Amino acid sequence: MKITNLFIASVLLLVFGVSCAKKSTGITVNGKSSELNVKNLDYEYLSTKGKLVFKSAAKDQKLAIDTRIQKDKQMWMSMRVAKIEGLRVLATQDSVFALDKMGKEAYVLSYDDVELLLGTKIDYDLLQSIFTGDLPQTFIDDSKVKVEEEMFSLTQKTKLYESSAYVNRSTQVLEEIVVKLKKEGKIAVVDYKDFKTIEEGSAQIAPFQTDVFIGNGTQKSDFATQVSVNINLSKIEVEEGAVKMPFKIPSKYKIVDRRELERRNLK
Repeated sequence: MKITNLFIASVLLLVFGVSCAKKSTGITVNGKSSELNVKNLDYEYLSTKGKLVFKSAAKDQKLAIDTRIQKDKQMWMSMRVAKIEGLRVLATQDSVFALDKMGKEAYVLSYDDVELLLGTKIDYDLLQSIFTGDLPQTFIDDSKVKVEEEMFSLTQKTKLYESSAYVNRSTQVLEEIVVKLKKEGKIAVVDYKDFKTIEEGSAQIAPFQTDVFIGNGTQKSDFATQVSVNINLSKIEVEEGAVKMPFKIPSKYKIVDRRELERRNLK
C-alpha cells in the first residue's frame, strides 16, 4: 500500500429521528415560487461501514472502511486491506490528521495542504457530505439558487473557483456536487446514488453509493478523470450516544507537514 494513494482516498471520503432535518429557502423564479427543503440526515453521532475502490493511472486499490462522525465537528476513518489497518484519519473543521501505519508516518495538514495533494478544493463540510449525502452548510448560507426542469441548482462563484450543488426537485435529496478550480483547470465531481432508508422503520433517506471523480478540464462534460473513488456502504447507523474516535500519534512516527509534501513534489 502506498501512502499517496491511500491518503488521497481517505481525504476524499477521502476530501454525509423520525423525519429528516429540513433546510428551507424561499425562492422566486419568473414570478413562480418554489421552495427548497433539503432532506439532510438528523443525527448527532453517525457510523458507517462499507467498501471503497480507488483508481488512478498508477494503481487500483480496494479497501474496507469504517467511519464515525460527530456532526459538523469531527470525523474518524479506519481503512483496511485484508483485515489489516493501513490508514487511520481524524478530520476536524480546520485540520486533517492521518496515520500511515505501514510507513510509520503521521500527516498533520490543513485543508489548503490537502488541496495541494488533491489538486481541487475541499473542506470539512464537503468531506462529511461525501459519506452522508447532506448538503454542505456553505451552499445553504450563501448560494445563487435556480430552479431547473428536474433540479434545484445552487451555485457559488469566486475568482478562484466555482461550486455547484444539485438537489432533486421531487425527492429533495442532494444528487451531485461539482467543484471547478478556474486557474488550475481542475474539476471534482461527487455523485450520490442508491438512496434508501438507513434503518428498517426509519423515514431517513441517505445515499449508500457515492462516486468521486477528480480530473482536468473546464466543464464536467469534457474533463478527463485522473482519480476516482467509489464508495459502497453496507450500513449507516444513527448512534444513541457519543462514539469513540481513538487517534494518537506514536512518538516514533515521522511527521509529514506541508513543507515535507512540497519537498516530495506531490503537487
